[in-house]
Amino acid sequence: MWRVGVFDDNLVEGRIASLLGLLAYGCCISVWRKVAVMPSGAAGGRREVGAAGPDPQRRRAAMEAARQRYGGLSAAGKRKLLDELELLTGYHRKSLLRLLNQRHSAEQQTGIDGADDPSAPRPHHRRRYGPEAAAALVPLWEASDRLCGKRLKALLPLLVESLEHHGHLSLEPEVRAQVLGMSSATIDRLLRPIRQASGNNNWRRPPRAYSAVRRRVPVRTFRGWADHHEPGWLEIDLVAHCGGRMQGPFLWTLVATDIATGWSESVPILVRDGAVVLTALQLIRRQLPFPLRGIDADNDPVFMNSLMEAWCDRPGHQIVLTRSRAYQSNDQAWVEQKNGMLVRRVVGYQRLEGLEAAQVMGELYGALRLFTNLFQPSFKLKTSERQGARIKRQHHPPRTPLQRLIKSGAVAQEQTEALRELQRSTDPVALLGTIRRCQGQLAVMASGEQATGEPSAQAERDLAAENRSLEVFLGGLQTLWHSSQPKRRKSKPRSGKRTRPDPFEPDVVLIEQWLQAEPLIRAKTLMERLIAHNPERYGECHLRTLQRRLRGDRLQQIQEEMEQALEAPYPVEESKGQDEKPVLPGVNQKG
Repeated sequence: MWRVGVFDDNLVEGRIASLLGLLAYGCCISVWRKVAVMPSGAAGGRREVGAAGPDPQRRRAAMEAARQRYGGLSAAGKRKLLDELELLTGYHRKSLLRLLNQRHSAEQQTGIDGADDPSAPRPHHRRRYGPEAAAALVPLWEASDRLCGKRLKALLPLLVESLEHHGHLSLEPEVRAQVLGMSSATIDRLLRPIRQASGNNNWRRPPRAYSAVRRRVPVRTFRGWADHHEPGWLEIDLVAHCGGRMQGPFLWTLVATDIATGWSESVPILVRDGAVVLTALQLIRRQLPFPLRGIDADNDPVFMNSLMEAWCDRPGHQIVLTRSRAYQSNDQAWVEQKNGMLVRRVVGYQRLEGLEAAQVMGELYGALRLFTNLFQPSFKLKTSERQGARIKRQHHPPRTPLQRLIKSGAVAQEQTEALRELQRSTDPVALLGTIRRCQGQLAVMASGEQATGEPSAQAERDLAAENRSLEVFLGGLQTLWHSSQPKRRKSKPRSGKRTRPDPFEPDVVLIEQWLQAEPLIRAKTLMERLIAHNPERYGECHLRTLQRRLRGDRLQQIQEEMEQALEAPYPVEESKGQDEKPVLPGVNQKG
């Protein structure tokens, strides 16, 4: 028995009445007359006939005719029509159903595979956010320093209110509601092309301090913070800005982060010494909005020393001092994470040295502490469960350190209101602009080039530095060796013992002149100059004596400057006028 792939007479009769339907029907019959027929029982008959079926133009006409009559057929008639179309076109049955159920306007043309004309716009039936909402999301993402969708979702209510308060953003009510109602997945989807086009999408020394203090200080591991839920327990660490070369003087950064809230502080340090680190830690303690309860450090001698131990055990302090295990960086996972996010990501890995670089770093950290603690949400680990070879981690919702601190209830109501007022009056865009400007200055200093800024810009930078406590401290360090002369410590008389005479007494004035001209000069260089000046009096045997003298004088003066900085009142930044606010391009455009 032979089959001819034409429409069923009972199906066609009384159904195809329009001119277009009759035309398509005639086209299908004429096409099938040209196709070689084959037995109905042959294997794979439909696919081979479909492959040798009509040309695309006649196939399109047949689909259009069938689509016009498909809605008026009964269930049995639809099944018969689908059988014939499947045999005629070679399409899958599901594809035919999709094509027959499509609603096309008279202007749009349907291709072979049922796709619309690419030049004709086709709105998505589930799209809720238009281009206005996507355009409003871009400046918010930039003002948050390009956070991910989950963190930006938690920050949007606070960030939108802050930018509108400072005049950087003006949104229509409908667009504002859409932006605040976006999910984190929608934010990531809308920002994906911006991230792809923007580009740039985007440590440690082994401790060897075997001292008596280290043996007395207890060890705390990563699991040792389970019972400490109140703010005040800090992890501290030092970050070296050596550029991969530890020789010579360079800057350090002392990083401290709170375990419960994530509140972080950073202070630049000129000299890696236990007394200087202790004074910087006192400055951090004064800036914290909560009492300091405990300190966890690594085994570095600048932390594990008698000065630190005596300061923590001082009456009235009662600060618990603990240390991590040697060669176990995960014991200080919180501060190690902040080392990468706050120091390496912002400052970088270049070599930085000198008082000018320390001043710029102080200004950068002064803006970064407010931007991070007030406007940067972060995840906090909730549970960690091992399932075979995988570890399943659950996190708390993203919160800023200030939000976690207020929610903990560890601060008084008056201090809470003061912190909220500080957050309300602080401009995040101005802070981000300060961070970017300081990053550029540090990049110029690291490359060895001289900055060619105007005097007015330099005066403005100096005026801004005077309004911050950290910059007051750094300003004192900058003029330390230029404004005063090194003071010689008077040796304490020892009863019953003779004191050794000072070998450098004849050339004290000359040494002071060298120190004033080069504040960071090394003791070895000084010794070479002294030998060249008077080889009969000085030799290599005096090097160690000169090193002790310089170290003691410098530490004494640095401590005096830091004590003066601690006595200064805590500054509260005032909001600038509307005409002085920095503006992000495209943010303040209204209408």
